Amino acid sequence: MRVIGVIGYKNSGKTKLIEDIISNWDKKIAVIKHTIDDIDLKGKDSYRFRDAGAKISIISSDKETVFFLNKLNLDEILGILMGYDIDFVIIEGFKDELKKLNIPKIVLLKNGDDKLIDEQTAYVIKGDYNIDEVIKIIEEKAIIPSMNLNCGHCGYNCETFVKALCKNEVKWDQCVLSNGIKIIVDNKIIPTVPFVSKIIGRSLIAMLECLKGVNKPKHVKIIIDTKKLKNI
Repeated sequence: MRVIGVIGYKNSGKTKLIEDIISNWDKKIAVIKHTIDDIDLKGKDSYRFRDAGAKISIISSDKETVFFLNKLNLDEILGILMGYDIDFVIIEGFKDELKKLNIPKIVLLKNGDDKLIDEQTAYVIKGDYNIDEVIKIIEEKAIIPSMNLNCGHCGYNCETFVKALCKNEVKWDQCVLSNGIKIIVDNKIIPTVPFVSKIIGRSLIAMLECLKGVNKPKHVKIIIDTKKLKNI
């Protein structure tokens, strides 16, 4: 799962751009949108459940399933999405959080105001755009969210890596997290070098394929409750 931001002032065309990306790209895309307005659920069943103390409310119909969660920070939302089969996540808004988490961004300018442009800007749009070019930029500049690991395996810290990426000095897959293995301990990603990832990944897949009902798994997620494990 790789991520990129889209920011711009009000009515700069952020939502329209994201719509165009989704409708012109054959990738599995998730969108996170930040709004300063309240999400009005008052009077709805989901609000009553939340008001009663539910941390998560799930409403499912024959057409779709909707999750209602209490307020989450951007890193928490991305942590949840890591468990899904998603190719790219496009984040609309969250300007400060994008900078804090060192996520590259596309900036839409309005009236020539360039205050939003910084060293983590991957692409700038002024007026009309070529959607194929925008998609190409996302393919080149979107990163796997590192949550500021600063592991140093790539020769950079997370901040300087993204700055170098936006300057075309490095490629996104030079990040150690691109090796296909993510070890998450107590909500913190633990980086592994490619050699270790290969050993862990191939060994685990070989063991799982011996289990009944498992046939060439594409994505594997294992959660270990160490407290309960001690009682076994």
